[in-house]
Amino acid sequence: MELEAQAKLFGRGMALFRRGALTDAALVLRQLVDAGSMEPLHLSYCGLLAVTVHGRKREGRELCERALQFGDDEPQVISNLARLYELNRENQRAVRILRRGLRATPEHPVLLAQIQRLSPRHQPPLSMLHRDNPVNKLLAILLARISGRYDATARPAATKNPSAV
Repeated sequence: MELEAQAKLFGRGMALFRRGALTDAALVLRQLVDAGSMEPLHLSYCGLLAVTVHGRKREGRELCERALQFGDDEPQVISNLARLYELNRENQRAVRILRRGLRATPEHPVLLAQIQRLSPRHQPPLSMLHRDNPVNKLLAILLARISGRYDATARPAATKNPSAV
């Protein structure tokens, strides 16, 4: 399928999605993926709709995770994968992927809203100190570990070397 035809079909699918015609949107986006599209947004929305419309959790996850491989800097791909994790009641995974997205695009409003809803910030342990104070940071980490909220596997992404481009 030509790129122009793909773009037109994707536009139609997204229009259906925005109107709430999710079953029709799922069919249109499935056509794109079945035709061999590897565009991250196509895969991502198709995966999200596979879960929400048809309840195909494994297929939806595979499509969204494949989309992330091809478009890891696309905030909407990250948002859709987080939504899928949330639908599967995997909120910690959703928060992890949102944090990854926020490292790439720190001020993205959709990602910020999602992470705030799933993982709201807590008050600093010592309110008389700023939350960036090292004592507050250390206490917050200790309290999070005790309560089980701390995820030691969440590591900052490696910085990209601009000279390597």
